[in-house]
Amino acid sequence: MAKIVPPMNFGLVEDGFYRSAQPSELNFSFLEKLNLRTIIWVGAEEPSEIFLSFLDSQGIKLHNLAPQRIRSSLCYGFVDHLPPLPPPPEPLIIQSLTLLLKPTTFPTLVCCNMGRHRTGTVVGCYRKLQRWALSSILEEYRRYAGMKVRILNEQFIELFDTDLVSITAEQAVTR
Repeated sequence: MAKIVPPMNFGLVEDGFYRSAQPSELNFSFLEKLNLRTIIWVGAEEPSEIFLSFLDSQGIKLHNLAPQRIRSSLCYGFVDHLPPLPPPPEPLIIQSLTLLLKPTTFPTLVCCNMGRHRTGTVVGCYRKLQRWALSSILEEYRRYAGMKVRILNEQFIELFDTDLVSITAEQAVTR
């Protein structure tokens, strides 16, 4: 009998919408039970090969919103590096929210490496679309971030302009 173990920082955002850290092999049997249609990857790095293989084998569509790696010149030649993590890029948040407003995306899982900051920022901005009170949004963000709260992410959530995300009449009625 396979172990059913949820990914780190797993949580139900609402019916058919989940959040977590990047799942490992240990979590695959758990994910199978969710009957996911879509994964929205918002990590700063690429998802692991074993995770990508699992998604392919299950027919789960991946929306990889990881930023492209940047090549920069240093004294010793070219070195790959990632853009700074906090706050996440606004286009990533807008793309994520646009996907989350499409009924065909569900059931879906939003995840990043640890399921804290980038995933938490996406969920926080989603809560703003739902007109949650800022104190409740930040409490949820902090619950998953633990001792590693990033003030810049909280500020991003607070100042995020929900008018940047267009909601069609179909999306408003369906969700």
